[in-house]
Amino acid sequence: MYSKLASAHTFLYTPAIMHKNYIKAIIACLLWSTAFAGVKVGLQYASPLYFAGIRFFIAGIIVLIISGNPSGLIPFLKEHWALALLVGSLQTSIMYGLYFNGINLLPAGIAAIIVGAGPLISAITAHFTLHDDRLNAQKVVSLTVALAGVVLISLGRNTSTAAGRTELLGILLLLSSSMMNAFSQVIVKKNPVDPMMLNASQILIGGIMLLIASFFIEGIPSLALPAVFYIALIWLSAVSGFSFSIWYTLLQKPEIKVSEINIFKFIIPVSGALLSWIIFPAEDPDLLSVIGMIIIASSVIIFYARRR
Repeated sequence: MYSKLASAHTFLYTPAIMHKNYIKAIIACLLWSTAFAGVKVGLQYASPLYFAGIRFFIAGIIVLIISGNPSGLIPFLKEHWALALLVGSLQTSIMYGLYFNGINLLPAGIAAIIVGAGPLISAITAHFTLHDDRLNAQKVVSLTVALAGVVLISLGRNTSTAAGRTELLGILLLLSSSMMNAFSQVIVKKNPVDPMMLNASQILIGGIMLLIASFFIEGIPSLALPAVFYIALIWLSAVSGFSFSIWYTLLQKPEIKVSEINIFKFIIPVSGALLSWIIFPAEDPDLLSVIGMIIIASSVIIFYARRR
């Protein structure tokens, strides 16, 4: 039913509608950009897998509430359990397992910028897996500029020291996380189902998987944690619930291309790095990081200017 409705609305594509879609994408990306600082705060008091698991379990409950149809989860899972399990494994469990461990090894500002490579990985994945989402000159220019910024920042890591090698490992974990995200987005695009129910089910499944893994790998956590941890936890859960709901709804729209909508994720490293540098004064930005951030931000301007 949902796929039929999606197909029926294909003819409604107009530039005005696309601009509204872009605004929604920007809102989701700005919300996501606050996660780097929130995760760094939470990781001061909790282990990575546990923190990720409890965050997404709560986020799944939030999505069910804002969907207005919590009782629809069981019927949805009966029909689409395999899809929910696959997306939950890739998008939440594996992706965020890598993400939380990667960000735990890096300054929040640097982590925010490295995640900026995500749109490039998503665009390349979409090019080879979606017949109507090929790379063109416009996308290649924007992605190449963004990649140059990420490479510049990575080259600034001093791998001759133990700390530098640790940061390099963190960068590799975050890039692997972006690959999982790219594959999951293609799966969502290829399976037009109710985006709110898919988001709620995959986040709950992924969160439960992370929690179970944390008990075996990290042990039973303590719940006697300071208020700042729970403030960060609630904020991150709300960000996940709202941002993924917006993003999944956009991905289900027939006029939306995975490679194009992901260009706006280059906003995340810029906004996330700036916020992290404000919240964590000890994370002084170095020259290469600032230059890389400016280059990455310019890729969004190039893309959107050419689209207009």
